[in-house]
Amino acid sequence: MNYLKGIIFFTLLLVLSRVVPHPPNFTPILAGIIFLPFIKKDFIFSMIVPIVVMLISDLIIGMHSLMFWTYLPILILSFLAFYFYQDSFRRVINLAIFSPIIFFILSNFGVWVNSAKYSRDFSGLVECYIYAIPFYASSAISCILFSIVFYLIRQLIFKKIFLPQ
Repeated sequence: MNYLKGIIFFTLLLVLSRVVPHPPNFTPILAGIIFLPFIKKDFIFSMIVPIVVMLISDLIIGMHSLMFWTYLPILILSFLAFYFYQDSFRRVINLAIFSPIIFFILSNFGVWVNSAKYSRDFSGLVECYIYAIPFYASSAISCILFSIVFYLIRQLIFKKIFLPQ
């Protein structure tokens, strides 16, 4: 029962992080995806929880036309986090560095494809990516920061649990 409460708490924490006011793209969503295999080493769990978090929070803050281009990288990152899971700080940091890059490339490609603002050539694509750099910075900083925090909290909890008193 405590395990289920922990999963529900973590899921609600991620939903809340998208709903409360915050700087653009400064949420623990990507870090949460990286951390899910630490909670439960189950492929379906790792794929479903981020989608549920995104759907619940999008129902609250509003659906949008770029959901495919938001959810696709979420699913890819969920797969990568599960596939490359290892209880190692170095692995967590590597995932925290590369996850925002993958999300940035895929989601902003979707912005370029679906927006009339950018020309339909390579220079339009580059322009789209350039305008998105501030959002990438927030995403990268938050992913690295929250990944470190989640990992350290986990280490402290397990150290406390398993240390003789």
